[in-house]
Amino acid sequence: MISEKPFVRRRHSWMNYAVQFALLLGAFQLVASGQSSKPKPQLPKVYLNTTWAPPTGGNTWAVHTSAQLSGALTNSVPGDIIVLDAGATYNGYFQLPPKSNPSGKWIYIMSSGIANLPAGTRVGPAVTKYMAKIVTPGVAADFQVNGGANHYRLAGLELTSASTQGCNPNHTPPINCFSYFLVGSQANPTPMPDSITIDRCYIHGSPSIDIQTAVQATASNYAVVDSYISEVHMTAVDTQAIASNIGPGPFKIVNNFLSAAGENIMFGGSGGWSNTKIPSDIQIQNNYLYKPLSWAVAGTGGTLSPSNQWVEKNAFELKNAQRVLFDNNVIENVWAAGQNGFAIVLTVRSSQSGDTAVVNDITITNNVLKNVVSGFNSLAKDDQCGTSSYPNCHNPGSQDRWNISNNVITFYDPKLPGGLRNVVWNISGGLNRLNNNTPGTTRDVVFQHNTAVSAASTPCWNSIYFSSNGQSPPFPVAISNNIWILDNALCDQPIGDWGYQGMNLTFYMGNPSTSPNDFAHRFYGNVMWVQPGVKAFTYPTSNLTPTAAFTYVNPSAFDYQLSTPYWTTTSDGQESGVNNNNLPPGYAPPPDDQ
Repeated sequence: MISEKPFVRRRHSWMNYAVQFALLLGAFQLVASGQSSKPKPQLPKVYLNTTWAPPTGGNTWAVHTSAQLSGALTNSVPGDIIVLDAGATYNGYFQLPPKSNPSGKWIYIMSSGIANLPAGTRVGPAVTKYMAKIVTPGVAADFQVNGGANHYRLAGLELTSASTQGCNPNHTPPINCFSYFLVGSQANPTPMPDSITIDRCYIHGSPSIDIQTAVQATASNYAVVDSYISEVHMTAVDTQAIASNIGPGPFKIVNNFLSAAGENIMFGGSGGWSNTKIPSDIQIQNNYLYKPLSWAVAGTGGTLSPSNQWVEKNAFELKNAQRVLFDNNVIENVWAAGQNGFAIVLTVRSSQSGDTAVVNDITITNNVLKNVVSGFNSLAKDDQCGTSSYPNCHNPGSQDRWNISNNVITFYDPKLPGGLRNVVWNISGGLNRLNNNTPGTTRDVVFQHNTAVSAASTPCWNSIYFSSNGQSPPFPVAISNNIWILDNALCDQPIGDWGYQGMNLTFYMGNPSTSPNDFAHRFYGNVMWVQPGVKAFTYPTSNLTPTAAFTYVNPSAFDYQLSTPYWTTTSDGQESGVNNNNLPPGYAPPPDDQ
């Protein structure tokens, strides 16, 4: 099992959440070189408390059969505990019904072996003997969260499928059986479910049984903690380990192992043109988002051409969300298949999520992006809004106020199956088709103290790439508005459509005439490797363009803090690139062999 016990770093020990938040806030308040006017995204306003606290004073339901479990779910009242037998299997579909609950009491549904699964410790396949097992026989979920259901906690359970639906072994490649969800909800639950927690659960499909979404988090106050979700994939369909389209939040996703072919975590992306809910106040910390390299093959159980049996996309995607903290996570293995291999995708989609959709106030800090084709892909306006496919979309959305800081990216070898051009950050404005196809602008973004490490076989194709969305120069508006690129260690010099580089990045970023918002203050403290045979362009004097490849403190221990060059002419006086002390241990093996 993988615990949240402290571990020692190269310079100092692990920090608790309160200290991390203080550092995050402090990072926005730098005063060197006029940096005090940088945009400041809001952090989540609410952090869910998932302390283990079984209710007292109610009934305890000892359930030994599927029928008894159904009866207990129907007849229990808030304040009760439902105990399932560790090692036993409960076959069927089970529903979490609404119950009158003016005092906000919980119903705990837990294994009798929960004492052997310590709170705060991530579970895995090796400890299933302490879990009760729920098995759906078809397409319906193990647990469906009905409209009005509230204050349910699932703890110490294994949830899986033995479905015989959809199987076609004679197809080439064979088509797997499938279930839609393992924890699901009604299509449009009314009223919205509230206060659902999944704690220390093992939730999974299998190589021959597909799952569309393991946890469909349609509720307010939804938490998934200390759990293990794997084998989530489906033929020709997007899949997610955890997804919420219309759940309003808050959300807590902490200390989980999450493996899915499509998006490991996704918010937004459906709900329809009339949806008005924005997933909000989202805490995502200390998770391991993983895709097995065995899926980067063609045919049976694979995601590559020919056949493309399973759709493979990114690890973390936001199409509609606000006040998000994505911190201290490891993403491992993202290749090009259903998408171009970006690990993190930030693309507002009001066409799919409703006219109120935004991707605002996003904080992405202290993460390891390991063995990924590319890092970040962003889109300022939804270029599908107003097309014939989405005629009811009347607002192309917005993205405002991001902080992307202290992340390390190591690139997937582009020569391997699923390889493609390595890019640190692709910045696209999208198109506002409701306003004569006018491109949007990426605005109010801080990109700071990130490090990008080229694959062993080849330099990266681009570090930061600005897409002009079909505009011809001179651009009527800057592609990026109030964007700050500070103190990074980049594997290449930034560039964009039409080839502008160096001081000509002002064509993309704009150049307000007065400090502290002029280009020289917003492009500051970066170290950019000048690759062999490439011209070194002129940048503001705070930036460095070495021709020698970077060296790092200890790559064998996944410490990619810069060794050379050592550059501290930065906005905060700290060395350019990532600070390894604040990162999760990216050298750790994927936690799927427990």
